[in-house]
Amino acid sequence: MKNPMKTKQNEKQYGIFVVAKFLLFVTILLFIFETKALKAETLEPYALVTVSVANMRCQPAYSAEMATQCLLGSPLRVIGEKKGWYRVLTTDDYDCWVHRGSLTLLSRNDFNEWIKSPKIIYLQDNGFVLSQPEPNASRVSDLVSGCVFQNKETVGNFVAVYFPDGRSGYVLKTGCRDFEEWKQNVQLSGKNLIDKSLDLMGVPYLWGGTSSKMLDCSGMTKLCFFLNGVIIPRNASSQAEVGEQIDITKNFSNLQQGDLLFFGTPATTKKQAHISHVGLYMGNGLVIHAAGRVHINSLESDSKLYDQSLANRLITVKRLTTKIGKRGIIPVNIHPLYCLQDNE
Repeated sequence: MKNPMKTKQNEKQYGIFVVAKFLLFVTILLFIFETKALKAETLEPYALVTVSVANMRCQPAYSAEMATQCLLGSPLRVIGEKKGWYRVLTTDDYDCWVHRGSLTLLSRNDFNEWIKSPKIIYLQDNGFVLSQPEPNASRVSDLVSGCVFQNKETVGNFVAVYFPDGRSGYVLKTGCRDFEEWKQNVQLSGKNLIDKSLDLMGVPYLWGGTSSKMLDCSGMTKLCFFLNGVIIPRNASSQAEVGEQIDITKNFSNLQQGDLLFFGTPATTKKQAHISHVGLYMGNGLVIHAAGRVHINSLESDSKLYDQSLANRLITVKRLTTKIGKRGIIPVNIHPLYCLQDNE
């Protein structure tokens, strides 16, 4: 026969054991949360892209949808981290994730040192960083138009460049321009926008692409503006929210070179208009846009380049060249991430 007193004692000991185990579990959880919180607090606030084109994702995984791209030397605000992926804000305030292999983290002081340092911007369509100032030297990296480096000296026909992650190499100086001089003097105009867009003719379409390797429709317009010294919103629907509204109720006579043409589904009594595509107006009814590849179509029915589907989907036109410095149309030389950062 069991001893009632001993049974109660065993039950009491078992209860104490369960409570102790639960408290230990809670303590471990609190330690993990506090460690993560401390890590978030000490996370470096800035980053620079270290590869020619960094793919930015909607979620922290290579299999996630590509949201956008950032070019080498692009400054980023770091707002989170998860398993080797960093959540960042781009210069156009795009919230996305990038793998640690594509960037280098910087403290505010180090970031400000980068801002103050001499830099060059690469403006040819594509090229290479070489290991030596010689045309046949081995390659360090590929390049696309818009990449930004630190530089300290010229060696013959080459510029010595330094990556944000510490690597170095040489770039033909014919493709480079002093970054400070460029951002102070580059002129945004309709003609200059079209000239840049024509340099992209035939470049393949890629959802999320914003570089001369591959790009989507709003990536093309965004890149053309950046190479003319101005940062605009990332997506077509966001680009349609800024700039000066242009009347197109009669014909295309009010349009100018460089105007943004937006296409999609028109508004109804039940739904707002849905913007799904954007292109640059070239004049004479012509539009250059990225759809399959960068190419030119006409909105005029008597043209051999006429695209009826495109013409029927035209919803609105915006002119950004008259609103530089206004909301969403920010020159690089005054953009916060290209300026010295104050202590917060």
